[in-house]
Amino acid sequence: MNERLVVVDDEPHNMDILRIFLKSLHYTVYEAVCGSEALEMIDQVAPDLILLDVMMPDISGFEVCRQLNERPDFDIPIIFLSAKVQKEDVLRGLHVGAHDYLTKPFDLDLLEKKVALALQYRKKLVSLRKDNIRLESMAFKDGLTGLFNRFYLSNVMRKHEEGLIRFQTVMMLDIDRFKEINDVYGHLYGDTVLESVARIISAATDPRTDIVIRYGGDEFLVLFSESGERSGTVAESIRTAISALSFEPEVKSMFSITVSIGLFQVTKEQPLEILLSRADYALFKAKHSGRNQISNE
Repeated sequence: MNERLVVVDDEPHNMDILRIFLKSLHYTVYEAVCGSEALEMIDQVAPDLILLDVMMPDISGFEVCRQLNERPDFDIPIIFLSAKVQKEDVLRGLHVGAHDYLTKPFDLDLLEKKVALALQYRKKLVSLRKDNIRLESMAFKDGLTGLFNRFYLSNVMRKHEEGLIRFQTVMMLDIDRFKEINDVYGHLYGDTVLESVARIISAATDPRTDIVIRYGGDEFLVLFSESGERSGTVAESIRTAISALSFEPEVKSMFSITVSIGLFQVTKEQPLEILLSRADYALFKAKHSGRNQISNE
């Protein structure tokens, strides 16, 4: 075992017993003798479990527990070890967010079992949180290309509306004659084309400043948060790299693909829907001017 336990007790005799016993079970033990020291140590150590006395010289254990459980995403189980044995004390401890409550003098066998159960609970909680993060990430990603999807775009639009993020350039990209590729070579090759285009866009953009979204079908969207002419350079590098791609199906002749790109440089604060429509109009001009080109709006 390598679980980290923070033990908080101002009685040296109690601390000695807990230290020796818990270390014999191969837990890593960190000690605090008052509430303020406990709060500082918990921030530093990020333990898997807290064993907390109630009566301490500065902040009571009840108050320490209450403060910790008011923190967003706090999920460390707390077991009270207290000489306060009245029913009201036990209920108060559970009310402020404790996982369990043991009264002193405590039975070491019972303590061992309670600690093991609390740590099992902690492991399940951490695993569930990781699963939730993974599922949330999957909900925002396009299954074929791995890019962000329209659902994520809705989230971005909300943040833009709230003023949390701003964009300097919006780029719309569309694969030229993509329907013909699907009709002639099949949807599996169509998917291969989409994946290849997505890889090129991802390689040309910077995830720290750019957001790349599969807008729908064979359309892609890039939102640039940086100003300047970088977006035009990125757009040209994407167009050039895609036009150099070639595919050779088993029963058809080799084919290549091109893309049309529309760019809109943001000049004032506007709803993101307006920015998207302006970039979409620029893309429309690129399409109707011969394809395989970049148009600015």
